[in-house]
Amino acid sequence: MHIVWIMFFVNMLSAILKATSTTWTNSASVFVDMLNDLGDTVGLGLILLGLRLSNRSSSITYPYGTRRALYVLGLIAISIFSGVIFASAIYKVMEAISGEYLVYSERAARVLFTLAFIINLVSLISLYRALRGNSNNPALEGSLLDAVSDFSASTLALLALFTGSAIFDITGGVVISLVILISALSIGYKYYQVLVGRSPPRSIMKSVLERVLSIPEVRDVNVFNAMMITEDEYMLILEVEVDKSLDVIDTEELSARIEGTVRAIEPRFKHIVVEFVAEKREPKTYKSIMKELETTHA
Repeated sequence: MHIVWIMFFVNMLSAILKATSTTWTNSASVFVDMLNDLGDTVGLGLILLGLRLSNRSSSITYPYGTRRALYVLGLIAISIFSGVIFASAIYKVMEAISGEYLVYSERAARVLFTLAFIINLVSLISLYRALRGNSNNPALEGSLLDAVSDFSASTLALLALFTGSAIFDITGGVVISLVILISALSIGYKYYQVLVGRSPPRSIMKSVLERVLSIPEVRDVNVFNAMMITEDEYMLILEVEVDKSLDVIDTEELSARIEGTVRAIEPRFKHIVVEFVAEKREPKTYKSIMKELETTHA
């Protein structure tokens, strides 16, 4: 089973247990932690939707498939849903701060929340062990970070639940609320960058340009535009100056070599467009492109 499916079910089960536990406690941190798991479940559900959309082939109507729908839906959901969750969390915390606040909890709340805590702990340990055996998996890295934040948040809520300490409870509620806000802003900004067509990291683009220029037949690069279609699918458009003596067959072979060179550096360049023009008697354009890459922040 894909790691995202596992994390989806883990977060959903944890959210259900924590939501049920709120019936027998007034703990603000437990309530906010439940909202955190609920938000994670929705986010993972959107990722699963994106994985399903990614299996659809491209068409004339959608030449790059429908995977970008994930980012549109995700940005809308984060803007609305995360805002509601954060506002609810802050309201609950402020309600606790503003009055005479005593944390009460029945045995059922402690049992249910402890079960959810154990699930979070087992998930964290399992992901850590999986990452040690596959350290280059970005999905595992992201899931591990999410599991660490969930475990930390649940630890604060568990302390408040068992000690009955208002200080622990309010502190936990505030910390978890900030985790929700920071997570929403981080993911939202990442989705925004993809939707506006941000270029891949500058280090990758610089390496690609240097390797293309190292090909003997390439005299200059006039156009060097790259953008992210999704986080794991890039497009690159090149206008390359070559010797006037090259015929059609030579340029086709050169185009294949350029594409192979680019993909050897970064396999996520799934779409590469190379246009050839005759060498010009003008200052080399690639120097200004290289300067921009070196001076612009990644």
